[in-house]
Amino acid sequence: MKLFIDSNILIDLIDKREPFYNDIALISTLAENQEFKMAASSISFVNTFYVISRKLDPKLINEALKKFRLICAVSSVDEINIDKSLISDFNDFEDAVQYYSALHHKCDIIITRNKKDFKNAEIPVLTPEEFLVSIHKK
Repeated sequence: MKLFIDSNILIDLIDKREPFYNDIALISTLAENQEFKMAASSISFVNTFYVISRKLDPKLINEALKKFRLICAVSSVDEINIDKSLISDFNDFEDAVQYYSALHHKCDIIITRNKKDFKNAEIPVLTPEEFLVSIHKK
């Protein structure tokens, strides 16, 4: 099984945002223990760095992203993803790009806190909490 980690989830992890941090930290630990695989788009890494750099030292963010990268594949965003996103019925362009990146990388589940943004998804969309409940690890 391969999980696609949306930007908001990666930000929760790297910034240790409460009350969301514990769930994604557990998911990351399970991935590190090779219970499943994770992927995040290249855009998620950029978004995370940008958002958190307003309040944390960029060197700390870079180190945290390096550690996360060890357990998470990077799904590229190419012209196919962009073209599909441009003609999609998504209300938010960034969500469309994330979605098509997840499909292109053959992810089985999208993990996000903004499920409503993926209402027409062809693959399951779960919050971190829902995912943990679904695998009975919480």
